[in-house]
Amino acid sequence: MDKQKLTPGHSCRHQRRETIGGRELEAERWITFEESVKGGAWFSRHFETPIYLTDKQIEEELSV
Repeated sequence: MDKQKLTPGHSCRHQRRETIGGRELEAERWITFEESVKGGAWFSRHFETPIYLTDKQIEEELSV
């Protein structure tokens, strides 16, 4: 996803792959865009702590 297209309050699907214990796992969740900063952006999800994603992560892991 292009970071420039994000607007505050917009929800995005965050998909990522992690290797845990030698197994590659996929995770997916909906997060809400809060604020753009140099090199990345801040997102929120329900009652979790704020989530920071880099520009590279935004391009590779976010979709509408």
